[in-house]
Amino acid sequence: MTRELAAALSVPALVLAVGLVAGGALRSDTPRRDHNVMLLYVGAENCAPCLAWRRDMGADFKASMEFSRLTYREVEAPTLFEVLNDDVWPVDLRPYRARIDRSNGVPMWLVVADGQIVAQGFGVSEWRQTMLPTLKWLMN
Repeated sequence: MTRELAAALSVPALVLAVGLVAGGALRSDTPRRDHNVMLLYVGAENCAPCLAWRRDMGADFKASMEFSRLTYREVEAPTLFEVLNDDVWPVDLRPYRARIDRSNGVPMWLVVADGQIVAQGFGVSEWRQTMLPTLKWLMN
């Protein structure tokens, strides 16, 4: 899906479209609240935007009702250069790591619903514009 097409779609339509392309994980006839949703945060200890997100927007999200209804996992490397290294990724999360574009930056988030990645973004602007609205939509 091109970025232009993704930008043209609303967040709920985009999540549904991605879910359908990924194998029908998010069918329109299935209540959204029945999905097993996981938010995977990927960052680095020496990353200023990561630290700022964790302190501000991340802390706000962790205090939200949506947060209490999902599984939250973190992968935080000591440095930016180690973000994709095996030793910082738990074995059960490595299949998701394989789907990350190595050119993406951190902070990064993956939204996983019923075992399928339905949204992926990096940078604080994508948190606000895509990731948070997607999570809120899924958790309604």
